[in-house]
Amino acid sequence: MSYQAKIKRYLQILQLIEKSKFPTSVEMLDRMRETGIKVSDRQLKRDIESLRAEFGLDIHYSVTKRGYYLENEELTFPYFLELLEFSQNMELLTSYLKEGSNIAEIIEFEDYDSFKGVQYIRDIAFFIKDGAEICLKYRRFEAKSEKEYCFQPYLLREYLNRWYVIGVLSGTDEIRTFGLDRIVGVKETGQKFKKCKSDEIVSLFRNVIGINAAKQDIAEEIELVCMPFQGNLLKTLPLHSSQKVISETPDEITFSYKLVVNFELKHRLLMMSTQAKVVNPLSLKEEMEKLLTEAQIFYKI
Repeated sequence: MSYQAKIKRYLQILQLIEKSKFPTSVEMLDRMRETGIKVSDRQLKRDIESLRAEFGLDIHYSVTKRGYYLENEELTFPYFLELLEFSQNMELLTSYLKEGSNIAEIIEFEDYDSFKGVQYIRDIAFFIKDGAEICLKYRRFEAKSEKEYCFQPYLLREYLNRWYVIGVLSGTDEIRTFGLDRIVGVKETGQKFKKCKSDEIVSLFRNVIGINAAKQDIAEEIELVCMPFQGNLLKTLPLHSSQKVISETPDEITFSYKLVVNFELKHRLLMMSTQAKVVNPLSLKEEMEKLLTEAQIFYKI
């Protein structure tokens, strides 16, 4: 059976478990057949077991509820579901290309440079999994030559259509971020490292927008008041996973976030400055006012 068919079944199973309350095997089979997916009870159970064993998803069966559910759903499930959807879309595009069609007729990318460095994602992901130290050949923007770094990779992170690897410089405690689009080459050094900082680095970036974070950073409670258009846009495309609606009227929507105040956050807030304003904390509100005043002066020059 094709890989695309398997992806379709996985997506259906996870979407049903996510949206339904303890769906039974019979309910899942009926819904899948309604959408044109042919699957037997035996195949369904094999797929559920594969999602558990191969991908580590905590799918359980509740005897009392007589249906399936996800344990610790908020930890990895949203990312896995997004990857499956992306994989399915790429399979469809690949099929379209195999038919000899012109891909430019149906899809246009915002920035072709965003594909730079993606060839390193697979290898770096395996290095992270194996705790393998790597040697990076890296060229900074406008640098005339590359520089080598011995590096312990911990996390791959995507931001604004660019991919980055975050980790620790070997022999130090310094956390560094490298853009994959500026990597010239990568190879194993043959050394292994203990991934003792894994939770620390993942936690450090959990409340961060972008790629800049430091150990001393503390996430703050932020309130953002938006006009209806921007507020409804944020409902469909959240600024961050911590986003919550705390009040809503016909004239404005107020969101709360738990975020580190960094350059990228302020940049994103400036992009919404005619439709959204910070009300808390006061220090961030004052800083945004200062930046907008400077921008106004700059435009008058």
